[in-house]
Amino acid sequence: MKRRLKGIAATLALIISVTACASPFGVTYDSQDSYSETEGRYPVKWNLDKIYASEEEWQADYDKVMAMFDEYDKYRGKLDNAKTIREYFDYAYFTEMSKTQQKLTMYASLGNSLDATDPVYKNLLAKLDAMTREETQKSAFVDDELYALSLEERKKIFSDPLFDGDEYWLRQYLDPDYEPLSEEETLLVSTMSMGMGYGEQVFDILNQVELPYPTIKMPNGKEEDLTDQLYVDIISDPKYSDKFKAEANQTYLTRYEDFANTFAALLEENCSQAYASALIDGFDTTMDDAFDDYDLDTKVFDMLIEAAHEGIPEYQRYLKLHAQGLGLEEQYPYNMGTSVSDFSIGKTDYDDAVDEVIEALGILGDDYIDHFTKIITSEQVDVYPTDNKATGAFENKISSEYYPWVLFNYGGYSDDISTIAHEMGHAVYDQYATENQRKAYNNPTIFTQEVASTTNELLYYDYKLKNAKDDEEKLFYLENAINMFAGTFFTQMMYSEFEDYMYKVVESGQSLDAEDLGDKWAELVEEYRGDAVTTFPASRYQWASIPHFYYVYYVYQYSADVAYAASIADRITSNEPGAVGEYISFLKLGGSEPPVELLSKAGVDPLSDATYDEALAYFRKLVDEYEVLVNEK
Repeated sequence: MKRRLKGIAATLALIISVTACASPFGVTYDSQDSYSETEGRYPVKWNLDKIYASEEEWQADYDKVMAMFDEYDKYRGKLDNAKTIREYFDYAYFTEMSKTQQKLTMYASLGNSLDATDPVYKNLLAKLDAMTREETQKSAFVDDELYALSLEERKKIFSDPLFDGDEYWLRQYLDPDYEPLSEEETLLVSTMSMGMGYGEQVFDILNQVELPYPTIKMPNGKEEDLTDQLYVDIISDPKYSDKFKAEANQTYLTRYEDFANTFAALLEENCSQAYASALIDGFDTTMDDAFDDYDLDTKVFDMLIEAAHEGIPEYQRYLKLHAQGLGLEEQYPYNMGTSVSDFSIGKTDYDDAVDEVIEALGILGDDYIDHFTKIITSEQVDVYPTDNKATGAFENKISSEYYPWVLFNYGGYSDDISTIAHEMGHAVYDQYATENQRKAYNNPTIFTQEVASTTNELLYYDYKLKNAKDDEEKLFYLENAINMFAGTFFTQMMYSEFEDYMYKVVESGQSLDAEDLGDKWAELVEEYRGDAVTTFPASRYQWASIPHFYYVYYVYQYSADVAYAASIADRITSNEPGAVGEYISFLKLGGSEPPVELLSKAGVDPLSDATYDEALAYFRKLVDEYEVLVNEK
C-alpha cells in the first residue's frame, strides 16, 4: 500500500471520472437530419463564474492557501497522540484549506477542458503544480513521524473514538508491511515531479489542436479537411458510396500514421514515469501500483482477459452476422457503424434526448430521477462541441460544494443519447456519495464509477428494446446495445492487453517503437476480430489515437464494470425484489469500502468466475436475438 496522496494534483487524479472517448471506428450513427444547438429547457453551457468570477478572485484564494501551508510547521515533532493527529488530518484534508484547493483545481481544470489553448488556464494549472510541490515539501515530515511510532502505538492511537468512521481511510497506517519514504526522499520526489504528466498534456494539445487533418476530395470536387465530424458524416450518410467511405476511412487513418513516432515517444515517456512512480511507491510493476490505488487484487485483470478470450467466438459471430445483414462479402471497420436495420431516428434535439433518458431511467425510482434532474439543470453541463474543447465526454466532481460537472460533445446521434445516460450515471453516483458519506469517502474510485455509468446505458437500451414499435426498431436498438457491450468489454480488453504490453516493454528496459506497437496492435485486432473484419494497412497505427493510454492501467475498468453492470441491470429489469434498493444503497456508499465489498452490496462478486460467465451469457443472449432478426430480415 502506498503512502497517502497529498496535494491537489494527486487529488484530481483520484477523483476525476472520464468516459472512453468515442472512436470514429465501429460506432452506430443515424441519418444527418438537422437539429438545434441552442439552449432549450436544459442549460447547455458551464457557468464557471459559480466558482470564480475572475482570475483575480482565483489568485486571491491561491495566495490564501499558500499562506496556510505555514501551519504545517506547528505539527512538526508533535504527531504522537490521537488529538494532535486528528487535528492534523482535519487541517490537511477536511477543512478550509482543502476545500479551497478543490475550488482552485476545479476552475482551472474545467476551464482548460473548454479550451486547451487558453493561456490563462494553462498558467493556473502550472501554479497548481507549484502549489502541490510546495505542500509536499511542507508536509514531508508527516510520514516520518507517524511511522516512527511502533505498529502497536499506531493501533492504539487510531482506535481512539476521534477516528471512528475513518478506519478504511486510515488503513495504510496499520499495514505492517508498508515502508514509507523518508522526509529527504519525499522532498527529492517532490522536486523531481516537475514535468510529470506532460506526456498526456502534449498529447491533448497535439491531438485536439495542432495535429493537422488530412484532406479529402469530396464527390462534388471540393477539397476539405477530413475532420472527426466530417468523417462521421461521410460513413453514416447513405448518399455517399461505399467506395468513397473506404477512401475516407483510409485517409482518416493517415492522420496518426504520419506522426506515429511522436506518439510512440509520448507513450514511452508516460509509461516510464508511471513505472518510476511505482518503484518509488515500493511496487515491482506499474500494474501493482495502479491496482493498489483502488485496493483491488490484480487477479481481476487476469480473469477479465480469460473471459474476453472465452467470449471472442461470440463477438466474432456477431460481427459476421452484421456483415451478413448488410450483404457484405468483406466487412471493413467503417461498415461496423452502419446499421442493418432500416429504422432511423434522425438527429435528436438535446432536450428530447434528456427527456428520453429520464424516462428510461425511471425504473430506478423518483429519488434517482430527482438527483438526475437537479444536476442536468444546474448550469454545470456543457453540451456542444466547440473549437479546442476536450473531445469525448466526462464527469468531474472535485468539490462537494457543487453538483458534479458534466461535459458532452453532443451531436444528436443515438450514441450521443446513451452517452447522456452514461455520464449522468457518474454524476448521480457522485452526488449520492457526497450526500451520504463523510468527506473521506465521498469520491468513489473510477473502478466502481464505471459500474454506475454502464448500468445506466444498459437500462437505457433495455427500455428502448422493450418499447420498440416493430422488429426494425428493435433490431436497431439491439444492434446499439450489442455494440455498446462489445465496445466496452471486448474492445476495451483489446486495448487493455495493448496497454499491458506497453508497460511490460518499458519495465524490461526496452523502448516503445512505433512499428513494434503497430505489429502488436495488428496482432490483437486479428485475435479479437478474426476474419470478420478486414482492416486497412494504416489501421496498425490506431493505437496513437487513444487518449486513455495516458491514464495508466485504466481501460480494463470499462470491461470489468460492464460485466458487473450486466448483472445489476438484469436484476433490475427483471424486477427482482430488492434489486433497485440494493443498487441505490451501493451508490450511497461512495468509496467507503474496498471495491469488491462495495459491489457485493449490489449482488456482484468481481473475484468469482460466475460473474464473468453471467456477463458472457448476457452478451450471448443479445446475439442470439440479433441472429433471429437478421435471418428474418
